Amino acid sequence: MTDTALVAVLLAAVAGGLAGGAWVAGRRKAAERQRPAFRSSPHYTEGLHCLATGQLDTAIHELGKVLRDHPNAVEVQQVLSHLYREVGQVERAIELHRSLLARRDLTRAERAHALASLGTDYRKAGLLDRAGQAYADALDVEPRNLHALAGQQKLHEEQRQWREAHAIQTRLARMRKSDDGLVLGFLQAEMGAEALRAGDRDAAEAAFRTALSLDRRVFPAHLALADLWLGRDPRRAAQILEDAIATAPERAYLAFEGLQRAYAGCGEPSRFAALCERLVGQDPRDWRARLALACQLRTEGRAGEALGLLLRALEANPHVLLVHLEVWRTLRALGKLGPDEQRYVATVEESALYVDPHICTACRYRADDMLWRCPHCHEWNTFVEERVGPAAGAR
Repeated sequence: MTDTALVAVLLAAVAGGLAGGAWVAGRRKAAERQRPAFRSSPHYTEGLHCLATGQLDTAIHELGKVLRDHPNAVEVQQVLSHLYREVGQVERAIELHRSLLARRDLTRAERAHALASLGTDYRKAGLLDRAGQAYADALDVEPRNLHALAGQQKLHEEQRQWREAHAIQTRLARMRKSDDGLVLGFLQAEMGAEALRAGDRDAAEAAFRTALSLDRRVFPAHLALADLWLGRDPRRAAQILEDAIATAPERAYLAFEGLQRAYAGCGEPSRFAALCERLVGQDPRDWRARLALACQLRTEGRAGEALGLLLRALEANPHVLLVHLEVWRTLRALGKLGPDEQRYVATVEESALYVDPHICTACRYRADDMLWRCPHCHEWNTFVEERVGPAAGAR
């Protein structure tokens, strides 16, 4: 290759490199021009950080600054309105969503989402008719909008319209390609309870069986089905409840009363004591099985044995009043209480006290009884027994 040709090749390489660099720089500048300006704000970054760490009030403060500087930031307006709703400022959330819907530059997806969010605002505020209309408007804009369908389903649940809720939940499961058997099962159980209240035992039984075919963990379906059979065939009722306990042993105590009646109907009351002993063997911290067995022993005149079980139950869960009440009754049966103590126990027995704490694992809502649907976060099957160990230094 001649010197002239070599110089030409080098010049071409340099020119190509310069052209490539200019192209990359141009692409970078174009991307920067297309990037929404609000995302460069330090308040936006800080707001996202606070949102991710659960500091909702601070997130609202930071994103509010972003929206003041960039009032057309749809994304920020949507997030901020949701945050207002989460902290209980529903009126401000409604105001933001209405302001957003007044804009003419929203895409179809953005408008549908804003309408569905407005529906949730109205639902949280107790304006159920307006909520239903907002969800319907969202589905008119985008018929397959998951946010609107999920809100509509919750609205039906809150109005105890179980069939409508079940139909929408089925549709959602198909669209999401998810297994929603547990929720669908609980909705079927509610439909069964509704049929039972209307006096239609056959429809009720069919609904309870459908619930269990969807998910065996739908415990109220087991309980209701056993109750239907208790008068006709106590042995079958006992089998239903035993199957329920095998499926969800942590819920066993909910079946104790029904099992005692079923075993008594079979003429085999001793089976209940055997069941409790088996549950204690499986889980030594099962204070409920010990409590139930102690109650039965006391009624049979075996108060001394009952007291030993109760003291072990107290070790497992010393904060529940139910165990303490039974200890007092057992001590009374043993003749260990004087007149003043007996009068005190009688007064406590007639009082309404916090006796059986349960807690929602989704939102930490507390209740005295087992609830199948949380009244706060509206999730199904989230309540569990709240266990608190002895206080530090108590020993």
